[in-house]
Amino acid sequence: MTQTTETVVDRYITLVDRAVHEPQALAELGSVFAPEATVRFGDLPPVTGLADITEFYRRFYSDMADSKHVWTTTVLGDGTLKVRFIAAWRSLDGQLASQGGTERVTVDANGLITELLVLGPETEEAR
Repeated sequence: MTQTTETVVDRYITLVDRAVHEPQALAELGSVFAPEATVRFGDLPPVTGLADITEFYRRFYSDMADSKHVWTTTVLGDGTLKVRFIAAWRSLDGQLASQGGTERVTVDANGLITELLVLGPETEEAR
């Protein structure tokens, strides 16, 4: 049986949506990521360590004028978090885009993210 609840990953998604309008919000990533956490977005090279993760998100959101995620977080029996999401954004030049997928997240004993793996819609069912 799985349970759905508010988790650290829910705070993470809210934080990155805020960062589009408040870039200084990225300074708060240490409240959701462990110091040596790893983030993997699909086929992009993994990003490890809080400083590099912060810089990754700063660059990732730097050309966005707006961003909004809608998601459901489920805590699986082994403690892994499964997040199904849809994201929509508008770039600074006015282009609109969206994407959906699944994130798999592991959390340490302190409740901080140690690994966040973003799977696109084409790979989410394979995991």
